[in-house]
Amino acid sequence: MGDAALVKTCRLILGLDGSDGSQAALEWCREHAALLDAEVIAVGVIDLAPLIGLPWAGAPPLEDFRREMSAALEISVATLRATGVTCRTIVKEGNPAAMLEEVADESGDLIVVGRRGRGGFAEMLLGSVPHALAHHARGPLLVVPLTE
Repeated sequence: MGDAALVKTCRLILGLDGSDGSQAALEWCREHAALLDAEVIAVGVIDLAPLIGLPWAGAPPLEDFRREMSAALEISVATLRATGVTCRTIVKEGNPAAMLEEVADESGDLIVVGRRGRGGFAEMLLGSVPHALAHHARGPLLVVPLTE
């Protein structure tokens, strides 16, 4: 067994939510994943908290949300794959920061998120994902700022 067999590929846990901040994190991964010989695990989280109390005719259409999130993640990582970066996508349900931590604990080396997510009223009520990760993540975290 040669030295190459001992080299472990780095796994970047990329949090994507469609925001400008997550686009900045995606761009960072596009620029650095190949240099790090990294696999990118793009994670989209369906945050159930804002759905509670909405007037659904039955249960919220989670399967529709899963399908839409999965399709959006695939579109986002297509540019990474085009550069030869190995990518996979995961859709989770729950608190976004907690779900990113969970994926990182299971299979990640570095969590990569944008500095600002969707923002607005939801962020004011629920808190900032990068802020929560900075306080609770058990491993390394990279918060990518927006470039102007």
